[in-house]
Amino acid sequence: MAPRKKSVSTNESPKQDFTEALAPVVPHLARIPTPARFLLVVLSSLALSSVLFTLTSGLTVGDLGLVSKHLEEWWEVAGLITWRAAEVGLVWILGFDSWDVLSFLYLTHLPTYSLLTFFYNVRPTSALLSYTITVSSIVVPFFFLRSPASVHNLSGAPSGTVANRSILQDRPTTLYTTLAATSIFTVVLYASYASWLPATLVVHFESIPDISAAHAGPAGLPVLFLTLIPAGYAVRDFLFVSSTGHAMGPAAEESQPTDHDSQYIVISVYCRTVGQLSAKTRILASRTLILAAGVLLNTVVQVAGTIREVSVEGASLWGAVWAVATLAVGALFGWIEAVDGL
Repeated sequence: MAPRKKSVSTNESPKQDFTEALAPVVPHLARIPTPARFLLVVLSSLALSSVLFTLTSGLTVGDLGLVSKHLEEWWEVAGLITWRAAEVGLVWILGFDSWDVLSFLYLTHLPTYSLLTFFYNVRPTSALLSYTITVSSIVVPFFFLRSPASVHNLSGAPSGTVANRSILQDRPTTLYTTLAATSIFTVVLYASYASWLPATLVVHFESIPDISAAHAGPAGLPVLFLTLIPAGYAVRDFLFVSSTGHAMGPAAEESQPTDHDSQYIVISVYCRTVGQLSAKTRILASRTLILAAGVLLNTVVQVAGTIREVSVEGASLWGAVWAVATLAVGALFGWIEAVDGL
């Protein structure tokens, strides 16, 4: 009798394998007080970033040094370090796990490194290395000091803690939502390139050496689309997965806020407006607004604060392009969830 072949599950993903590797670490997290973990995340992130940038300075300083602003005042350096610490603190306070942090930071730093690569002639290898260090120096501490959310650990999540498991594990759905988000980013950027953005780059980015990417026309669409696919996947994970996979108990779902004479007017307005939305819609809307604001603010700080001869207005306009695209993607996912009744 021939030996029976073992069945192989096709629903496993690299993300599940990655989060399963964290399982032995999770029980030990509860032993560390939350304030201590937060302090460890901030300090280890700053230390890891400093060490990695120092070790790789020989590979990136030739490219980035030519376009970087020379910070001569102590308060300029302190300001960037404070912003970095605030960035780490924000994602911790908002309760993001390592996958959320990876997607969030990838998207909030994407406008800066796209600008350096396509308009400042920084070698892709140098930009990618700096980009990787910037993101990974925060993601790694989160991986070890905060357990993953249920939507990012489907294989280990208890029953009832994740909604729409079949949708989150469905590869065609992942592909379609990723490509849809990528298309929106591509259309918004292309429309900006074809209209007002080239003039803005010339006026507000005084030392910009090359704006040919903005004049590529339809011939540049395939390259633009392909380079934005990772952004499409990241925004899909940050917005669509978190809202679609959110599960709420029947009692909490059915409970409705009530008015009382002593209730503050702000709470009353909230209950009559935002409070009427479903939990999934609130999660999607809040994450979309947080991501759009993060993209805009981080772009202003990084571009105007680190690149030579760039005005705050120019950095704001460049960041606004990406923020508008983010809002459009969030609206698309909201429409998908409403149509499908997720």
